[in-house]
Amino acid sequence: MSLRVLERDPTGRTSSGVSAGSEYAVERSLDSASHTKNSFYTQLVDFAVKVFLPEGYPNSVSGDYLQYQVFNALQAFCSSLAGLLSSRALLEGFGVGNANASATHALLLTVLQDFFSRITTICAAYIVGPSLSPEAKTFRLLADVCNDAAIILDTLSPLFNSPALPIKLPGARVAALCLSGALRAMCGIAAGGSKAALTMHFATPVSGAGDIGDLNAKDSSKETVLALLGMLAGSLIVPYLTTPMATYSVLFALVGLHLALNYLGVRGVVMRSLNRQRTTLAWDAYRESADTKVPSPTNVAELERIFQRPDLLREVKTNSVAGVCTIGSSLNDVLRGSTIPPILLQHMKNDQYVLWFEHTCLMPRPTQAGQHDLRPGAVHLHICLKEGNSTVDQLKGWVHAVEVGKMLLLQQRASFPRPGPAEIILAAHRRVDPLFPRFLDGLKTVGWNTTDAVLLPGSPRALIVSIEADVDSNLPLDAKKEN
Repeated sequence: MSLRVLERDPTGRTSSGVSAGSEYAVERSLDSASHTKNSFYTQLVDFAVKVFLPEGYPNSVSGDYLQYQVFNALQAFCSSLAGLLSSRALLEGFGVGNANASATHALLLTVLQDFFSRITTICAAYIVGPSLSPEAKTFRLLADVCNDAAIILDTLSPLFNSPALPIKLPGARVAALCLSGALRAMCGIAAGGSKAALTMHFATPVSGAGDIGDLNAKDSSKETVLALLGMLAGSLIVPYLTTPMATYSVLFALVGLHLALNYLGVRGVVMRSLNRQRTTLAWDAYRESADTKVPSPTNVAELERIFQRPDLLREVKTNSVAGVCTIGSSLNDVLRGSTIPPILLQHMKNDQYVLWFEHTCLMPRPTQAGQHDLRPGAVHLHICLKEGNSTVDQLKGWVHAVEVGKMLLLQQRASFPRPGPAEIILAAHRRVDPLFPRFLDGLKTVGWNTTDAVLLPGSPRALIVSIEADVDSNLPLDAKKEN
């Protein structure tokens, strides 16, 4: 009896084995004709794939992984070359080649630069830490902007002591070195946090599963090889850059190319998790399609802006901004002398959030006590979450705020008489409430990950425990208890 075994390896190539009596023969069938012509080339490609790409590629990573890695490899090579020019200038700034310089002076400069670097690390982690994961694409590009700015400052630092300068700037070189250290620290914080979020994205394909540890290890291998190649190429080029004009021309060319490659790489990433900007774009596109079509992650990625305030309520078609919205606010801080009409709280009693305007956006009506109108100009909405809220509740609250912004822009363009704040929020809620379940199902259908949506950076300032009538106050309703 003969036995035939057909197998397929992770790269998609198949092999078959046939037993005939006591002998067993393996026949390999390659899917690519070019590979069959050159076995050495095949072995080389296999080796490169195993060393530099995650196990199971391409099934173990998202579809945008390879494109991003190509641009990331090119930008890393440019950064390595620019870093050599920066290192040479930094050594000159510390006094290498200057007979009047001392090792103690260079040591003190290093300590001062390190001091500002560590202080920046602490401050940056506190300020932007919660936003690194939701806005991974923004901070990934921002990290390279900070790194390039530090490289430029390091390269220019020897000029501040040059006798050729017409104006003497005492301490300018020290200030440039300290600012450079701070920018590098900011780069480290932004790159580290955003890279973790991007790695999680790449390691979770739509179908299949990846290994985050293996992906990180393979990325480190690629970065090591590219840094080595950059150093070798720089060792051949840098000795010929002996004049300031040649040095700065090459430096700014490398920096410009580095930023362009980074932008193209980040631009090509198609995130499937919803943050504030992507939710705004998805809901806006859904409403523009007459509530029939939910955009895919690829469609939203084409409209997404890398550098944009994430809390903007922007209409894509007209590029108009209605205002901003903050999620996770404290209702007690939002009210500040104003009050929420009881009808609004009653209407939203089954929702796990309360949507209301910043008190500075409201002005009292002269004819009706306790009633308010919106001030002209940009508005500021707040989503105050209730205890026990979920990611879906946060998503609905943000969609509600986006709908309020769309209604305000429509009224402004059509010169409609603007109703009161409560009427606008109620009208928007009546539109959102029946559409949201269908919108949520549509998001899941086209590939969005609604479970891990990251609309709330960090933790909410407070959670509403209850809202009760206060019989001892003239205010009809107020937030009486919060966590």
